[in-house]
Amino acid sequence: MDVWCAIRTYPKHATELRNPIPEEPVFFLKPSSSVVEFGEIDACGGDVHHDIELVLKLGDGLKPTHMALGLDLTKRSVQDMLKEKRLPWAEAKAFTGAAVLGEWIEFDERAQYQLEINGNQVQTGSLDEMSWSASELISKLADWAPIGRGDILFTGTPSGVGPLNAGDEVTALLYVDGEVVSTHSATCV
Repeated sequence: MDVWCAIRTYPKHATELRNPIPEEPVFFLKPSSSVVEFGEIDACGGDVHHDIELVLKLGDGLKPTHMALGLDLTKRSVQDMLKEKRLPWAEAKAFTGAAVLGEWIEFDERAQYQLEINGNQVQTGSLDEMSWSASELISKLADWAPIGRGDILFTGTPSGVGPLNAGDEVTALLYVDGEVVSTHSATCV
C-alpha cells in the first residue's frame, strides 16, 4: 500500500498558510510505516500540527471504494526550515505516527468531516470545497505516478490547521447527509 497525499486542494487552507494556490494538484508520499490508528499522538511539545483529511482507498480501475478519516500530521518548525532551504519535506511529514487513520467505510462523495480539539470545532470540510474532485485528483496522480489498487490518498485539508499540545483531546467526525457515520478520538502526549 502506498500512501499518497495531495496538498493545497482547499484554497482557503493554501491562503491561511500564505501558499500559492496551485494550477494543478501537488502530491507527496508518506511511508506506509508512518500509518497508525487513532489513540495517542505525540504532540512534540506543540510542534506537531493537525490536518484533518478524507482518505480514499483505491479499488479496481483506481476508483475510490472506501473512505476513512485521517490526520496528516506535520512537524511545522521542521517543515518551515525545509521550505526555507527549498528541500523535500520528508522529515516533517513522514515520521512515525505522521499518518493517523480511522476505520474504512464505503465511499460516499457526500462525505463531510470535522475536527474538534478539547470540544471546540477547529476544522470542517467536504469534497465539494476542493479545487479538484476526488476523481480528478486520482486521474492527475495516475498521469505520472505508479498508483494501484489498495493504495490510499489523503485528499488535502481544509483551513483551520494548528498546533497540538500535550493533554489535548482530538475528535474526528465523518458525516453523510448530516448523520455521523464514523468517529475517532485521540489524546495528545
